[in-house]
Amino acid sequence: MFGDFFKIWKTSSLLNEATDDANKMLELTKDMYVFSLRVLMDNEKEVSDIYKLDQQLNQMQIAVRRKVLEHLSLNARQDTTSALVLVTIIIDIERIGDYAKNLIELAHLYPEKLCGLYCDRVRQFEIEITKTFINTIKAFKEADETTAQQVMAAHAKLAPEVENLIEDILNDKSLGGREAVIYALLARFLKRVSAHLKNVASSVVNPFHRLGYKPESE
Repeated sequence: MFGDFFKIWKTSSLLNEATDDANKMLELTKDMYVFSLRVLMDNEKEVSDIYKLDQQLNQMQIAVRRKVLEHLSLNARQDTTSALVLVTIIIDIERIGDYAKNLIELAHLYPEKLCGLYCDRVRQFEIEITKTFINTIKAFKEADETTAQQVMAAHAKLAPEVENLIEDILNDKSLGGREAVIYALLARFLKRVSAHLKNVASSVVNPFHRLGYKPESE
């Protein structure tokens, strides 16, 4: 399915440009994700303005929508499904940028350095999601169904682990309320980033009506 879309996008200059923009959006959100976690978890200096990066991401999303609309206006009876796939997945990509902003805002609310058992568990999620970012970018750029399935499987494994962590945090009476809130929100934001990456990867293996869901064969 996605391989067919990939061929269509390459034959249309507008869709090809829109696809390149979507790839750039993925790369930018990965940078925003890494940057925001370094600020929050390691107290690194904010060398970039996350809000300006988010505005850049929003402008790229608008550009994709405009190019898709222009393409459809010239090819009203063609490529509708592939165009819908593009405008759908860029919503997920843009949402990742919003969660990067949320992570920076957590850093502003809790400027102390995070450490300890819960921090170590969160760092493991961070590592896994960074791998997922790399795989999602590869799957989307190369129409790689195997890698896309790995992204979806990684999220299926990570999601319940995050929920277990949040439950442990909320049940830990020795943990201060403010710190517990920060860890719980941090874990939940990471889970949402992973979920949106899963949705993007699902476009490589699923028909349009099942974007974001498990393949029907599972």
